[in-house]
Amino acid sequence: MTGAVLSILVVAGGALFVYLRIEKLGLLGVLPALMRTVALAGLVLLLFNPSSRRRIDGGPTTVLLDASLSMDAAGGRWAEALDSARSLASDGGSILRFGQGPELFDTLPPRAGSSRLKDALDAAVGGGVPVVIVTDGELEDIPTIPGSRLARAGVLVLARDTLPNAAIIELSLRSSIQDGDSLSLDLTIATWGSLPATRGRIDVRDGERVLLTQDIQLPPSPGVARRRVVLPPSSLHSGVNVLHVVLDVQGDAEERDDERVRLVSVVDQPAIVVLVNPADWEGRFLVSEIVEVSRTSVQGFARVGENRWIDMRSLVAVDAARVRAAARAARVLVVRGQEITGLPLKPIWRWPAGSDPRLEIFEGDWYIARADLASPFAGRLAGVEWDSLPPLTGIVPLVAGSDEWSALIARQGRRGAERPVLLGRDSAGTRQLTTAASGVWRWAFRGGASREAYRAVVAAGIDWLLGAGSLRRSELVASEVVQLGMPVVFETIPGTRDSAVVRVTGADTALTAVLRFSAEGKALLRVDPGVYTWTEMNRRDESGTFVVEPYSDEFHLRNAAIVATSGVAGNAMIESRMRQRWWVFVLIVLALAAEWTFRQRKGLP
Repeated sequence: MTGAVLSILVVAGGALFVYLRIEKLGLLGVLPALMRTVALAGLVLLLFNPSSRRRIDGGPTTVLLDASLSMDAAGGRWAEALDSARSLASDGGSILRFGQGPELFDTLPPRAGSSRLKDALDAAVGGGVPVVIVTDGELEDIPTIPGSRLARAGVLVLARDTLPNAAIIELSLRSSIQDGDSLSLDLTIATWGSLPATRGRIDVRDGERVLLTQDIQLPPSPGVARRRVVLPPSSLHSGVNVLHVVLDVQGDAEERDDERVRLVSVVDQPAIVVLVNPADWEGRFLVSEIVEVSRTSVQGFARVGENRWIDMRSLVAVDAARVRAAARAARVLVVRGQEITGLPLKPIWRWPAGSDPRLEIFEGDWYIARADLASPFAGRLAGVEWDSLPPLTGIVPLVAGSDEWSALIARQGRRGAERPVLLGRDSAGTRQLTTAASGVWRWAFRGGASREAYRAVVAAGIDWLLGAGSLRRSELVASEVVQLGMPVVFETIPGTRDSAVVRVTGADTALTAVLRFSAEGKALLRVDPGVYTWTEMNRRDESGTFVVEPYSDEFHLRNAAIVATSGVAGNAMIESRMRQRWWVFVLIVLALAAEWTFRQRKGLP
């Protein structure tokens, strides 16, 4: 706007200079100078096109009513919010509910598992009518909404009362374990308000069967603390277990955030067994990353002495017979160091370098030069920047045979002859990989892009080995656990199909749903809390289990992200720009015509 004002001052000065100094008309020249100033100033304003706002009073009001679960939680003021919305819309206006998106108004209790305002606000303010937001202030997407858009709406905040509450806000555990293993449950517990209790009780159940009861110390209110409980070995049965973890605290005003539900699969033998013989850093990082990137059960054993082995997760001593039995039963075997003889032929990934004294190794700084485009891993490793990785510490001088391929190639000191780092072969359907380098663990240790490169290599190798018929990857998968009020997400390979029909069965529910997939291969399904199994119609091999928890993050108290503002009486801010005003164009034409008429009568050119 400053530029427009300066331009108008320059135009006015120029007009006065022409008629007073050049044309020498004296005071009579002020009139045509004013006409020229008006015309040129109008053109300047059209060029800059400034905007102005004006507030209009009255008119039908659109009320955006927060219908997320927090509005009906302990201390929530849903009834008051409902009455306020009706009162604000009593001038003939309308009410829209919002949570995960805008919805038509009804008087049912809130059911949205999130508090997202943006889409509903965009739909409301676009109509140029007065808008009022009725909420408890606990909105998730306020940072994504432009301040100018929020300024066009009034806000009525009905904050929740702070009542005593304790909640399990997070639960972490392994989704798959081997039969006979213990299971650690890591809980994050939060407290609010004047909670009288200092201790609570954790109950872990599988249906009606109580697996564990344990007293825990609560964090001082308000506060957050992590606690761990451990299910003893053999407490779970083979197959899929549905664990209900419940926090019992006296004086807790909101019980719906005290229960979490998880699925845990117990398998007789792990699908992947990693043997580290002897124990070293390479094996430690290798087991950790395989657990992270694989979607199946993994067990690692490390030899820490003569005929002494430990389970790498629990650090419990195991005998050599158990290690041999697990390796014999595994579908994929990963061996770091010396192999165990007498095992049946199966998909295997060997990491011999650095821990087997019988092997020759070329030590030094070996840098990855490139990934071989002819290997099956080429697509998975295409995005890795190999120049940014730390060097390997040594290479076993292996040569690819006629039936083998190289996935990664390295050079010592970035110079000299190339040496294969990762070799693969597929002989009669039995896939084998060999990592000929030592010091690969340094990629994971550094973190960042180096760790992502390590994960990419490990994931590509495990996927290729599993692709040998060991495990079948499903073409349709569903979320395992979702919170109350959130949809279950079904995913398929993008672009392969646009719909699927699934049969969903729960304790009291049986329905057939048609899934419509987006361009990203995702479809949503909403069901009530419970444990459900699903099967794709006409494809019985596509099936699974999912859980909808009775818990929601909306139930526990959160900080308000928005404050009350004026405008709740039903006002709206209307914005208009200079080019939208027709009279500006008329004024410019009249001013130019008047100046031309004046010059004609005075005989000026």
